[in-house]
Amino acid sequence: MNRKTHNIDRQRNKERGNALIYVLIAIALFGALSFTLSRQTNTSEVSGMSAERVKLVLSQIASYSAQAKSAVDQMLFTAATNISELDFTPPGDSTFDTGIVIHKVYHPSGGGLNPGRLPQEAVNQVTTDPMPGWYMGRFNNIDWTDTTADDVILVAFQVNEEVCNQINLSIDETLTTPPSATVQLRNILIDDALHGGTNVELTTDGGEICPECHNRASLCIENAGIYAYYTVIADQ
Repeated sequence: MNRKTHNIDRQRNKERGNALIYVLIAIALFGALSFTLSRQTNTSEVSGMSAERVKLVLSQIASYSAQAKSAVDQMLFTAATNISELDFTPPGDSTFDTGIVIHKVYHPSGGGLNPGRLPQEAVNQVTTDPMPGWYMGRFNNIDWTDTTADDVILVAFQVNEEVCNQINLSIDETLTTPPSATVQLRNILIDDALHGGTNVELTTDGGEICPECHNRASLCIENAGIYAYYTVIADQ
């Protein structure tokens, strides 16, 4: 085995190891959400939504996060695709069936992931740039990950405050209010090809854009009345 092949194998092994870690995190998050919500079923109303409806909405969000994580992990585990080759072209795009389709997360020959839709009850629309919904891409680096390369982030954009609070309580019961970011969420959590802003790296250490995001693979955060739940799907 030559040195180049050996280095590639080491990188593949690292990617598989990181992916496995985040599979476990996704499973733990889903379990924590279910546990937290199960304790709320004796509450008749939560900000206009019944406790059972809140439980269902958060379960749907956790479920789609796990599906997206599983789809990307399977692509990386096969060693046919690495993180830098992941393609997030959506169905309906003119280039969806062109190029190397095995690298496409939403293509049946790639990850086979269906684009998600946020439950309407979970949405609080403040802006149309971009619209509320699920977004995933590799466009930005989170400073606590291993390298300065771009990480894969999945985001539920423009969820309502109550959903944001319940997600965070399932992650850490000390998070009684959503942490605030100092820049627009679209610029740190969504590919700037999809909105009018410009991407900036998500800095978390030293009290920068989002100190509470440091070493958190999932969290719901706020800026200017907009709430968004992010989860790291694959890091590098």
